Amino acid sequence: MTAMEMCKCKWSCDLYKYWRSANFGIQCIMRRLTDSRRRHSGSSMWRRDSQDSEDDEQTICSCAAIKRSVVYYLKNSTLHGLKYIAEESITIPERVFFGIAFVLVVILSGFFISNVYVKWSASPIIISTSAKQKLTSNMPFPAITICNLNQALLSQVDRISRTSTNFSLLMGLCDQGGDTTISYIGTWKYFKAILVEVAQPCEKMLLYCSFGSREEECSLLFNSILTDDGLCCNFNALDPSYLIRNYSDDVRWEPAQPNSRYEPIDWTPEKGYARKLPEFYYPRTSGGTGIRMGLTVVLNASIAEYYCTKSMSVGFKVLVHNPAELPKVSNYGFVVTAGREARIPIEPVYEDALPTIRTIKKSVRRCLFSDENDLAYYRTYSRKNCELECEAKLLLRECSCVLYYLPRIDPLARVCGPNDNQCTDRVQTEIESSMTNLSCESCWPGCFELTYKATLSTASIVSDPRFQAGENLPDYIFHGPYSNASEISILHFYYMTNIFRSTTKSEMFGFTEFLSNTGGLLGLFMGFSIFSVIEIFFYITVRPYCASRTLRQRHKRRLEQLRWLTPVRMPGRRILRRTRGVFARNPNPNSNPNPPPPAYSDLQKSRGKLGKGVANKRSLWQTLQVRPVDRPDVEPPVYPYLN
Repeated sequence: MTAMEMCKCKWSCDLYKYWRSANFGIQCIMRRLTDSRRRHSGSSMWRRDSQDSEDDEQTICSCAAIKRSVVYYLKNSTLHGLKYIAEESITIPERVFFGIAFVLVVILSGFFISNVYVKWSASPIIISTSAKQKLTSNMPFPAITICNLNQALLSQVDRISRTSTNFSLLMGLCDQGGDTTISYIGTWKYFKAILVEVAQPCEKMLLYCSFGSREEECSLLFNSILTDDGLCCNFNALDPSYLIRNYSDDVRWEPAQPNSRYEPIDWTPEKGYARKLPEFYYPRTSGGTGIRMGLTVVLNASIAEYYCTKSMSVGFKVLVHNPAELPKVSNYGFVVTAGREARIPIEPVYEDALPTIRTIKKSVRRCLFSDENDLAYYRTYSRKNCELECEAKLLLRECSCVLYYLPRIDPLARVCGPNDNQCTDRVQTEIESSMTNLSCESCWPGCFELTYKATLSTASIVSDPRFQAGENLPDYIFHGPYSNASEISILHFYYMTNIFRSTTKSEMFGFTEFLSNTGGLLGLFMGFSIFSVIEIFFYITVRPYCASRTLRQRHKRRLEQLRWLTPVRMPGRRILRRTRGVFARNPNPNSNPNPPPPAYSDLQKSRGKLGKGVANKRSLWQTLQVRPVDRPDVEPPVYPYLN
């Protein structure tokens, strides 16, 4: 082969090699452009997927999504009849039939539930007889108030001047104020003094006393007490220190006896007696049944000393009442005339309540517990005490005075006198009639109350010495200075039995009964249960929340996947420049045109060789940089292997 031929052959080989190299470079460029387009299309797909995710989130609250949820609930609900409405294989008239049937069932069940609710709200309390019997020894013996029908002794009235203020006060006591021109300011201090002066003392009215088959001194059993019939004698009532809220010594009619063996204690119908009691105390309990174990008193009427009375007879007025109440003898006491013996059997009536009725409104249960007491004068709440306070307030408002026996709510208020009789009579009549605005209907009974039923039977006293009486009474009563049987009365108070049954206020129809009846009706008509409510709550709240949360997580996963696959979009010139560099470094056409990115250690070495210039830093950043995130608050991600 000649030199020329050899040269041509060599030139052809070089030209062929150059053509192959150029062709390989063009292929690399086209491949890079194709990869760039693919990445760009991937970014577009990512944007489209992101937009689809946002559209999915917006469709959660759309009408179609709500419709799908409702249909799914109807098909899977535990309520009877709803699955037929969402059934796809039935006709529209059949669906309408089941829909109308379900509505009618709901209306019918609502009607019966409304009847149950009316019964629950109208009559929540039932008063029933207690299953357990109570002993009279656990209850106080009743308080007994005895008043002489004579309110003022004639011998004491004769000492008072008819023109003095004391006489005007006395006329207020006797209720004989015909002269309405009398005007004075009567205070409690002056009235107390005149009342003590003219009233019959208890030691002169009580001749003999025995309690529990044991004779006692009457001064140890009875205390003076103020009533609407004047100054009277009371047995077994609470001490004023436990009865009155703002107690002071001026309330007592006689000073307390420090040497008395009977110790006053506190007692209420709700709390009862304390666990530890002294040996001798009052209010006392009963020692047994019958006359012998009860209270027996012999009374002296002193008919010759009668001056004024609210009755048309001579004798005594008696009231059996709760020890925690002040008596109102004038309207509620029974009369025992002089010269007669009376037997008064007593039956206790005790009403208690269960603590469960505290949840019922006061206006519905219409009774008050002791801690709900709102009385201003008395410590223990009872209906009688509330009515006395109410009457005092109305008289103070209407007549600017208070009757002498009513609670002194205002210590500076004057005592009503004869010139106030017209006003006081009108107010008291309206209160007792309960037909006007002046009434005490707001005084509800206590949830715990103790009352007593007393019956009366009397017989004439025989004072013939030939008559042998079976009563164990001392002889001086009939043969001494009080031997006139026409002025003596004998009273016996006793229990007929030592056990009795109380009544209990309890819930007749509580919330548990209302709930059970309502659930029974709903279960009968619709198959409704508590789990049905849970289902409705789930489909309204939990299911939409879980759907939106799932879409957000799906959107987040897509975003994280596409961020690693989306590089920076470089212009075509930069791609050509990088391609030439690759072709120059890798002339082998069979090698990989897209080598994997270098390791981080190699990048650090190349960075150390190139120096610390700004251009080198930019080159390194461009090597590691990926597509920036659109949100400025999120840092741009890096390659995974850098972690």
